[in-house]
This record gives sequence, structure tokens and C-alpha cells, in this order.
Amino acid sequence: MLKSTFFGALLGLSLASAAPMLAQNKYFFPAATAGSFDPAVPTPEQFLGYPIGSHYTRTDQIVAYLRELDRVSDKVSLRVLGTTFEERPQVVATITAVENQQNLAGLQQARRALIDPKLPTPDYRKLPVVVSLNFGVHGNESSSSEAALLLAYYLTASTSPETKQWLEQAVVTIDPLENPDGRDRASHWFDQNKSWPNVTDPLDREHTEAWPGGRTNHFYTDLNRDWLPLTQPESRARMAFFHEWYPNVMIDFHEMGTNGTYYFEPSKPFSTENDLIPRATYEVLNVHLAKYFAKSLDDLGSLYWTKEQFDNLSPIYGSTYPDFQGGVGITFEVGSSRGLAQEGTNGVVTFPFTIRNHVATGLATVRGAVEEKELYLRHQRDFFASALTDARKFPTKAYVFGNAQDETLTNKFLALLLQHKIEVHELGKNVTLDKQEFKQGKAYVVPTSQPQYRIVNSLFEELTTFHDSVFYDVTGWSQAHAYGLAVSKQKNTGLVQGAPVTAPKNLAGAVQGGQSSYAYLLPWSDYNAPRALVALQRAGIVTKVSFKPFKAGSASQPTEFGYGTVVIPVAAQKLPADSVFQIVSRLSRQHQVTFTGVSTGFSLGGIDLGSNNVRTVPEAKAAVLVGTGTTASEVGEAWFVASQQLGLPLSKIEMSNFGKAPLGRYTSLVLVGGSYTSLDKAAVDKLRRWVQEGGTLVTLKNASEWAIKQGIVKEKLLIPANGGWADTTAFAVALAEATPPTPKVTQRPKPQTTFAPRRADFVGQEQEGTRAIAGSIYLTDIDITNPIGFGLTNRRLYVFRNGTTFLRPSRNPYATVAQYTASPLVSGYVSRNNLQQIRNSAAVVVSKVGTGRVILFADDPNFRHYWHGTSRLFTNAVLLGPLLNLPDGPASIAAEEE
Repeated sequence: MLKSTFFGALLGLSLASAAPMLAQNKYFFPAATAGSFDPAVPTPEQFLGYPIGSHYTRTDQIVAYLRELDRVSDKVSLRVLGTTFEERPQVVATITAVENQQNLAGLQQARRALIDPKLPTPDYRKLPVVVSLNFGVHGNESSSSEAALLLAYYLTASTSPETKQWLEQAVVTIDPLENPDGRDRASHWFDQNKSWPNVTDPLDREHTEAWPGGRTNHFYTDLNRDWLPLTQPESRARMAFFHEWYPNVMIDFHEMGTNGTYYFEPSKPFSTENDLIPRATYEVLNVHLAKYFAKSLDDLGSLYWTKEQFDNLSPIYGSTYPDFQGGVGITFEVGSSRGLAQEGTNGVVTFPFTIRNHVATGLATVRGAVEEKELYLRHQRDFFASALTDARKFPTKAYVFGNAQDETLTNKFLALLLQHKIEVHELGKNVTLDKQEFKQGKAYVVPTSQPQYRIVNSLFEELTTFHDSVFYDVTGWSQAHAYGLAVSKQKNTGLVQGAPVTAPKNLAGAVQGGQSSYAYLLPWSDYNAPRALVALQRAGIVTKVSFKPFKAGSASQPTEFGYGTVVIPVAAQKLPADSVFQIVSRLSRQHQVTFTGVSTGFSLGGIDLGSNNVRTVPEAKAAVLVGTGTTASEVGEAWFVASQQLGLPLSKIEMSNFGKAPLGRYTSLVLVGGSYTSLDKAAVDKLRRWVQEGGTLVTLKNASEWAIKQGIVKEKLLIPANGGWADTTAFAVALAEATPPTPKVTQRPKPQTTFAPRRADFVGQEQEGTRAIAGSIYLTDIDITNPIGFGLTNRRLYVFRNGTTFLRPSRNPYATVAQYTASPLVSGYVSRNNLQQIRNSAAVVVSKVGTGRVILFADDPNFRHYWHGTSRLFTNAVLLGPLLNLPDGPASIAAEEE
């Protein structure tokens, strides 16, 4: 009685307490008639014990309801795809007619003719259209997962002839929880802070989630940007399922600000669309479905908008990746209540209202896909055939990639390509291409002439030509640049190409030379070497790092060991030699790295193992400041790198606890981008003293600006002020030099500065777009002899940039570790003024402060967990930074060497 009364008040409806289920069905399914649902199928309200929209449903309850549908109906099968970091299941419900349900594998096989141009054209009448409805990739956009329950109920329980036809002609997959961990973080917040009656004040605690909010997953990753890089387990499991079906229509259900109404595609023509994609995707498929969406919302009297915002530019989203696979991906956004009810410019927005809009457009999606089934099936077949045609016209016929000194990272990139179902081949022989050596067995060939040409292009190519200058997110997304591997583009179709690769290599670690009574060596160039170092330290092994290269081994077969080589002297250990060997052997297998046992410290070339340039590495004890003011995604990235890549416990210190933090226990402290104004003078003084007494401070993006402005470090910024530069010398030099190239804008190069009415969410964005750094890729020159650059084998390093922190190169010639080149832009959009400031500025600067040091990054080296080329600099900063004793100049270097 209380629940139905509350729900009635919430909806503003007169619901009879004797029939809450019928009333709720009528609200969410207004076109359905009484008695048109199978009573053997429980409604979500009957199963959960409360009306949908009166409470935020936990992930375990959502999974349990779908399991119940699977139990009571032969139309439904529920599958667990994987688990999250917090051990919550990822599930997908497949709903279709019973005869289809009994032949899912056969239907998948028959649909292969749509994606493989070599197979005969199929009979489209006999194939189902596949519709994927995906919910809750942003955990606090919570109405979507509630709508998933209602849509699953409707498709299972409805007895209408139309629904029967849908299930005969379609396979509908429902992913109710794309982000289970974020979902529960958000639902707990909203449920814990709700009131009776509802508090609609936007400033009420219910509507203002505490940091970090429920948008992201466990490591604060935005899973909606992870469809291409696949860094998270949720994304990898979802991608494997996607490639079983290749959906023809895929919807991503979202929420936007409370003042918004409802958004569906088409998006902004041309400017937010990718030229690789056939125009029919945007101009035919998208427009066709939009008519169904519009009618469904018109019938409810709900307002909506289209064509103004959001990107279909890159395949990083769940609503764009299907466009690159012959389907059509679409974003739905509903104005959010972020709580049970909240005031907005359109009145009070209630949770049930937002859910109802999603239910309406979800049903409209199935209706539109089924009614024009052949249109979508034929498009997919034509899409993959046209990919081969486009590839034949493209100058590059193959990409060769690999790094013989880093098989781990090479193998990691290979695994990514295979997850995207890309055709990859072994390299047939050792070759030198573009002055880069590629070795057979340690390098691979990716032909462009394949059905996945468009994804191949997206993973490898640069893009600097755009139709507009306003973007929703990044404009550079090449994974080849992010991994930092050697890549060569080949126009010769006769390039030696070995056998197809079907799985990543099973890399096995080893201890070459067997047990040693003297020392073990580990090259730092392997991606897993830092992780092995941390594991060695945690096992109680004393470790050293070489600051200069040397040669070891036999005179007939000497081995080069580069900067950063880990040295494990056996006699220096507290453990017996047998135990040291057992630990080294175990870790070599566990982390797939190769140690070399040596019997002498007398090198064949370069320094000996007893040199002062082989320095003991203190066990890493790292921390990062977190909480209100810090950028949650960057905190999550640092946390992820420490936890998942290094196996390093990273202390996350709340900003409010900094005053009582015993900084002396930490070797390194990380400040990500954000605002640190909550740290008072006493806190700043405390931080400064810790650095001066030997601490290593690592700052990213505008945290680097903050450290400079607080006087913690004596470096300088290049800051634009009133259209000029704070550093007038640098500005004069820039003017004297040649104007750098700028990305081409083909449609609207310079929007007029006007204040025409536009959506409140995006006011001013069109004017600001031309002054943006829209998530783009740049080339830097990196000092690989500096400990921050240890492990890299090439001075050319690609960095990702989406901020406006401009560091001036240090006056100390040894302190600028990485510097942007004179023509740095590689891929993406940047305004002319910002590009002028980026060129020749510093990307990474190390500054000596007392006996400590500050390592300043202008950018985020860990961007979205996949920028492996620069995340190596971050791990070096955390692990090796405490060893940096920066020389003041050539004189001090000479004195040190003497």
C-alpha cells in the first residue's frame, strides 16, 4: 500500500492500490492493452517488491530478474560474459522466438555471409536482424538499466502479434549493466540520500554525488571510451560477444543534464561523422530509425532534439564502433533526474519519466529494425564488400609493426588487433624498413586489403583534416602511436608476408645461463620489466639499476644491456643463492621476462657491474592525492598503472587527510591534474619540505602549473595572457620562426562570435572550439639516457595531449627530458595559437629541489590506460625518480664522472 501510494505521488497519477502492476504497465507501455501480457511472466515490480522508478535497483537484483525471465520463458537465455574488478557478473539476455533461441549458433553461422565478402550472398529473408540494446555504460546514468528490465519484460511477456513478429524476425540482445561497479556506486548513493517526500532542490545531497561519482568503473575508467583500446575486462568481454553477432542496430542508452530533454541521432552532419563510413549509414539507416524514435516520443508528448552535438567521429564509443562493423550505432540521451526527482528548466524531472522515455525509444528501435530488416542486412553485406574496394584505393597496402627488444608490448598490440578480428600475418623474414629493423618472429604484418580495413585504418593512421573545429571528445585515437612501437607503412603489395596469426604468442620467461652465484640481469626495455622489479623488491631482493649501457656474456656472443638494466647481485642478498634463484625463476615465468645469469662483473664493454653508475633502487612506496578537486579519471589511470601494470600498492590519500599524512614513508607522491586550492599554506610548506629532504614529486598537467606557481619548483610556464604569451622571449622566437602547419578545416574554418540561442549544455562551445586542443597526438624528442626515458629505444616519442599546460624548457640542459618538435602535430585537431605554443615547448621536465626532485609532465602520460609509450615515463618517474641526482651542467657531470 505504501509503495503504490508513493509511486502514484511520484508520477502524478491516480493509481489504484489494488492494481499497481496494471497501473505501472499502463504508464510505461501506454499503447498496450489490458490482458496483453502473459501472467506467468512476473513484472519487475512483482519480482523486486517495489515499483520501477521508486528506488534504484542494485546490480544483483537486475541480474536476478533476468535470470528469472530465463527460468520462466523459452524466449530468453541469459549469459554471463565475465566479471568486473569488483567481482560483479557481466550478463547479456538474448530474447527471440523459441525456434530462433534453439538455433542461435546456426543463426550466427548463417550471418557470417554478411561480414565475409568471399561467401555467397545470403537469402536475407531467412536471416534475423540483430538489435543490441546496451544500458548503463555510465553507472550514474541510472534510468537506462531500469528501462532494460521493462524492455526485457515487455519482449518476454507481450502476447501481441507485433511482438511475436519482432521475435521471429529479430534477435534482441539486452546488456542491462555495461558498468556494474559504477552502477552500484551510484545506486547506493541515490538510495542512501533519497527523502520522503522527494527533495527536488538541485543542491540537495541526493543530486550531488560525492567524488568520484558513479560514472566510471572501478579504476574510474569511462567505459564508453574503451571500445577501441579495450583496456578493461568489461570491454574485452563485451567485444568478444559483439563479434559473435555483429549487430545491425546497436543503441547506447545514456543520460545528460537535467535541463536537457531527449537526444537521438542523427548527429551533426559531416562535422561529427567519419569519412571512412559510407554515407548511407548516416543518411539512410540513421534517418530511417529517427522517424520511429520521433513518433514514440511524440506519442508521449516528450520533447527531443537531434543534429546539434555528440560525435560519430571515432570508433571508441559503443554508439560508433558498430558503424565500423556494418551496423548502425546510436546514442540516446535523456534529461536526468539524478535522483528520484529534480527541478530543471523544463519543470520537475522524475525518475520514472526518464525511464519511460528510454522504454519508448527502445521499443521503437526494435520496431524500426524489423520493419526494414532487409535494408540493414543488405547494408552490412555491402559495407564489408566496399571495405575491400576502399582498401584497394588506399596507398598503404600493409603495416609492419614490432619491437624485438620489447616482445611483451608487441604481443599486447597483436592481442588487441586479434580482438578486433583483424587479419594479421607473421613477418616472413628480417627486414629494414624506414631505417627500422623488424625481426622475423618478433614483428607482424597487417594487410589493409581485408574486410576490417576501416578499423585497421583507425588503429594505424593519422588524421588532420576535419569538417569543423568543434568536437565532443578526442580527435586523435591511433593505437599504433599510443603503443609507441616501430611501425612502417608499405606501398609494396609484394612485401614478404608469413602465415596468418590466430592467437597472441605464449611468451615464456626464462633465466638464461641458469643459476648464478654472481648476478642476474634484466633488460629494462621489456614492458614487464618494471612489474618484475616491483615483484623482486616485494620478495625482499636487493635490486640495482644501471645508469649506463654495457656488454656481458661470452666474447663470441656478447649481449648488449641498455640504460636501466636491472642488476641483482647475489652476494648482496640476505637470502641464500638457491632462494634468490628460485625467486628469479618464478618471477621470470610469472611476468614473462628473461633474466640472464652472469658469472663475472667484468663487462665486455661499457661499465662494470660494480660501477657507481649501477645504483641501488629503493623499494617503491608511492602515493597519489585523491578526492574533490582532483580529476578522477587521471587518478584512476595512475591507480590502474600502479595496480595492474606494476603490481605496486598505491596509497590513495584524500586531500582532506594530507595534513596528517606521514610523507616520510613515501618515496614518490603523484599529483594528477585538477585543483589543489584546498591545500593551505601549511600543507604547501609541508610538501615543499618533503621534496627538499629527498622526496620525488610527480605532477601531471595543471598540477605541474600549480607546483610552479606555488614555488615548489623553479621552472617556468608559457602561459597565454590576453591573447599574448607570459614568456615574451619565447613568443619572439616563435614569431621569428616559420609558421607551423595547422590541421585543415574543410567546412567551417572560423565560426563567427555570436550569441545565437543554442542548447544551454553547449553555449559558447562553437566559439571556443577553434581555440581548443581536441585530444590530439604530437611528436616529441625524448632523452633515452635520462632515467625517466630508460627502456625506450627510439628518441621519437608520441604523446597525447588534451590540456593547455605549456612548460618552458628548463635552463638546465639535462632537465628537459622530452621536448615537442618544431612541427609536432601528428594526428588530431589543435588551434593555430595552441599549436604555436606547443612547438618546441617541454613535455617533461625534471627539476632538482634540495636533495629531492619534481618531475613535471605537461600532459597525462597514462591517458585512458592505453598510452603505453608514455606510461613508461610515468612508471620510471615513480620507480626510478628517487635515484635522480640531476647535474647542474657539464662541469658537474665531469666532476661526477671523475
